[in-house]
Amino acid sequence: MLGVALSFTMPYLSLFGVEEASMSPWRLGVFMTVISASGVFASAAVGRWSDRTGRPRAFLVASLVVAVLGYASLSFVRGYVELLLVGVALLGPGGASLSQIFTFGRAALPAEDTAQAEFASATLRTLLSAAWVFGPAVGALVLAQAGFKGLFAFAAVSFAASAVIALLISDAKKGSRHSTLAGGDCETSTKGGADSVSASASVVDPMSMTAAHNGASNTGATPQERRAIPRILLALTLIGLAANATMILLPLYLVHALHGTRLTVSAALGAGALLEIPMMLWLGAKSSRLRKQNWLTASAAVHVVYFVALAMIEQPWAVVPLQVLPATVIAITSCLGMTYIQDLMPGETGAATALFFNAWRMGSILSGVLSGVIVGAFGYRVAFLLCAALAACAFALLSFDTMRMQRRGLRAAVRRA
Repeated sequence: MLGVALSFTMPYLSLFGVEEASMSPWRLGVFMTVISASGVFASAAVGRWSDRTGRPRAFLVASLVVAVLGYASLSFVRGYVELLLVGVALLGPGGASLSQIFTFGRAALPAEDTAQAEFASATLRTLLSAAWVFGPAVGALVLAQAGFKGLFAFAAVSFAASAVIALLISDAKKGSRHSTLAGGDCETSTKGGADSVSASASVVDPMSMTAAHNGASNTGATPQERRAIPRILLALTLIGLAANATMILLPLYLVHALHGTRLTVSAALGAGALLEIPMMLWLGAKSSRLRKQNWLTASAAVHVVYFVALAMIEQPWAVVPLQVLPATVIAITSCLGMTYIQDLMPGETGAATALFFNAWRMGSILSGVLSGVIVGAFGYRVAFLLCAALAACAFALLSFDTMRMQRRGLRAAVRRA
């Protein structure tokens, strides 16, 4: 239900701002940035509190209730200042439910070892993607029949249903194997870990975090690997910046620049989600045996190709088959990126999950204003080329550690020989 709610709202939020609230590109950018910034602060705080108290369900339900109030407000609020207040107070904090669903899932879903825990996380992400296969299309139909008021009312009901379902799910028994995999005793595992998460979640001192192994990983991260966390988070931030800018711009690009329809928007987003599902299931099953750093580096390269191609397209239908590229990026970063950060922060599942999602959201903070300014001054195609440049920077950051690991492996092989 959470996936349904997100698939109904996210593709059409930028269209709502332009068509219903009469926002300029600059105002739309500020509106989206305010929502993202509020979400980063809320998610970081909720991640800390969740780790400290060991009660992810309570924080998940609270964030879902806030989301209900936020999207219900969008059904009737149209003033720009009022919309900004709704974004700061309700929509942003409600977005913390996305990271909390994974923290709660890691604690509640049965898993006998790390591989099963990673597969469970990938399955959760796959279920969210499955909603995107049909959600945007159904959202377009609801929008055509009931307008934005009906669309956001339906989304509010979906968030409410998610909260009810979360309340009905049984907790893992304390001391069970999969409870330990989720982070062990939260009160002890978060000492020095969750408290090190900054409000912006973009700056982290990995050496100040506890290196104790609490069962979250088969092998604890080495000091060199932990020092790579800031670079990985920065790369994920750049990928998130580009991806979030696309989420804002793609519906407008298809409808206003390429003269497509809202059904074209839903077809493009639905195709991407459909393609993500088999990739996520495969990555989830193989996650513990894959070199996550190499896969993340390759995903950044694929992102560059996607944005260059998107800037060159002339027909709206051509965007649909192109969605195999961002689907690949999302599948890799969501399945392997989150578990990779969790592996580097053993025993700090909530903090690691919040860092991963907030790295993505830090990009979305910048993407709102940046996309508004660039589109207003230079147009959509230049904006997509800028996204390609950001993805190239992410590739360079991830390549640094990938090449270093390869050199270390070669030296080890030479010594053994």
